[in-house]
Amino acid sequence: MLQRASKLVSNEKSFKIHFVEHSAHSEDTTKPPLLDPKIMASKSPKRILHHISGRHALSKISQSRDGDIFQIVPDLGGCLIRDGRIFQRCSISHSDHGAVAVIAPPDMPVGVDLEPRNRKVSQGALNLILNEEEQNDAYDERSRLLIWMSKEAISKALGIGMSISKDITYDGKSWVAMGSRWSINSHDIEISDVDHIAVIALRITEET
Repeated sequence: MLQRASKLVSNEKSFKIHFVEHSAHSEDTTKPPLLDPKIMASKSPKRILHHISGRHALSKISQSRDGDIFQIVPDLGGCLIRDGRIFQRCSISHSDHGAVAVIAPPDMPVGVDLEPRNRKVSQGALNLILNEEEQNDAYDERSRLLIWMSKEAISKALGIGMSISKDITYDGKSWVAMGSRWSINSHDIEISDVDHIAVIALRITEET
């Protein structure tokens, strides 16, 4: 179900991805750009660490600098803004072990989700994001996780959230959401000795 159709062109070489382990920044005194003051003021050390790790991952591959703004824009997703203009699209995701960041050109919406490979998605949880037709299909554990992650990544790329998950569908060629087609790229990565999957959603800009 999740294999990319060979006839679809999605500018996959245009994005960059970077992973970091939380442990690498647990005692880090250097602060990357684009930190959110509200999250940094949180009373949760775990939330702060995850936030810092994600921003470090983003700073490694983006052209961000002090004064830039990271903003989730409805219908556009994660945006890096400088002088009032979007200069890169981006997305960040975390697990309890590390973080991942993805960047793409300003005209390419992108979303990412990171999960441990052994995460289990119950049928009840899956039914919350599946439409009626999808609920009639049977899925193994890996398919459940990839479906969940794919819908999550696309919803993040759109800057809308999982409230639209039942409207994100797979038509046999590609994923479809909000009138556009999306390719899904999965990456296997070991973070802090734990196997993870990162799923990246990219809007398809050309179809042959």
